[in-house]
Amino acid sequence: MDSKKEHIQKPDIFFCEDIFEACGGKYNDYLLHIFIIEGSMSFRLNNNLFQAKAGSGVILIEGKPLQDLRVSADAKTVVFLKSKYYHQAHPLRMTHHVRGLKFYYDNPIMQMSAEDMELCLRDMEDIKHRLQQEGHLYHQETLKRSIENFTYDIFDIYTRCNQEQATKGGQEALVTQQFIDLLKDHVMKERTVEFYADKLFVTPKYLSRVCQQSTGHHASFWITQFALTHMLELLTDTDKSLTEISNEVNFQSLSHFTRFIKNHTGLTPSEFRMKKRKGGKST
Repeated sequence: MDSKKEHIQKPDIFFCEDIFEACGGKYNDYLLHIFIIEGSMSFRLNNNLFQAKAGSGVILIEGKPLQDLRVSADAKTVVFLKSKYYHQAHPLRMTHHVRGLKFYYDNPIMQMSAEDMELCLRDMEDIKHRLQQEGHLYHQETLKRSIENFTYDIFDIYTRCNQEQATKGGQEALVTQQFIDLLKDHVMKERTVEFYADKLFVTPKYLSRVCQQSTGHHASFWITQFALTHMLELLTDTDKSLTEISNEVNFQSLSHFTRFIKNHTGLTPSEFRMKKRKGGKST
């Protein structure tokens, strides 16, 4: 498959044959999945040296450029990229992984069993197949399902590979998880750190600090991410008017809602809805 052609047709999700291009910082707003079938690779990320061999998977959450990237001459890899906008438009119910997110940032390599690698490669072949089925009556729906299956499999494998380390954290991690649980119930109406800190009987400063320690991000980041995910779901999956959605998510006015969405996606609510209903292609 021509990866460059596919990138033009499917800018939010595509496979890249050139690992140096994929890891060079060009796609810094993408989530990268790299699977090493043969050979090995090494790189520096956040000033740490990592080495991955055949049978390993590498997850780069923020798509930061890798330093000192070296790939063995016999390396055979598969590189799959998903944009942050795709995640926003197609959110998954995986709030349980937030507690160990900082561990994922700091440990991008997962050592996989042969069975796990085979599963991921099958998932990606299915995604490639669905990408090509543009004439399918339910092309977007079947493609979305294939990507969901792949993503759930990845999180299952990664969690099993790193269960003990990813769930460490003591009281700080417990408070963070309680905060995340509250977000699921209240974020549509309440978007201040003070509200959640009060619910947890801690100060806003303490809540932000423990979130930073446990996940690598402050509390305000997670409030915005959860709120944005719900708002984009409403835009993508319902026929509610923009005014109805704005009221439902407790904005003072439609203009405030529009500004929030555009600040975080680069598109107005109407533009975002139109793009996703056209299948996520470039306009």
